Amino acid sequence: MNALTIDVEDYFHVAAFSSQISTSDWGTKYPSRVETSTKLALELFAQHNCKATFFVLGWVAEKHPQLIKQIVDEGHELACHGYMHQKANTQSVSEFKDDVSRCKSLLEDLSGTQIYGYRAPSFSIDPTNEWTFEVLHQLGFTFSSSTYPVEHDHYGAPDWPRFKHLRPEGITEIPIPTTHIAGKSIPIGGGGVFPSLPVLANQKVDYTICFET
Repeated sequence: MNALTIDVEDYFHVAAFSSQISTSDWGTKYPSRVETSTKLALELFAQHNCKATFFVLGWVAEKHPQLIKQIVDEGHELACHGYMHQKANTQSVSEFKDDVSRCKSLLEDLSGTQIYGYRAPSFSIDPTNEWTFEVLHQLGFTFSSSTYPVEHDHYGAPDWPRFKHLRPEGITEIPIPTTHIAGKSIPIGGGGVFPSLPVLANQKVDYTICFET
């Protein structure tokens, strides 16, 4: 069984640009492209009768409410990606709870459906902020896909499980996919991994795709 997940965010939301792009310039100085790219993905999925989980940023949902309706109407799962694309491991408990609950409430109001899934921006749940799972449980989430069991300069929990597992807090965590090459965990999910996929494919590695619109 394969799983397909989409992070619905714009190019200027990426954490790597956070020191160069001010949030006040989102959608103004830097025009939004997320609606067009997400609709292209939806068209492709419809052609192949493929369903996915869409982790939507609250900022995007507020700006493009019709996109939320289309995702749900076409039979895809809607999930939460936080509101302002702030890394979870840079937030306090109250900041994290406010950001996530704001996004969850907005998505539920727009879609008329219950939101059960969450993905932290930049896969930013790691050993420094395990308390996030308890907050997610308190807010009514049942699953997360927020951890990346690799070594990376921006994220990673290399000693954590590589596969789906139930956390003590009652949250099912579905880590971003990895494979093992030469005894090392290699990332094979996430938008930043796409340039390496041809190399992995040539090595006959099976992978599950997670990408961003």
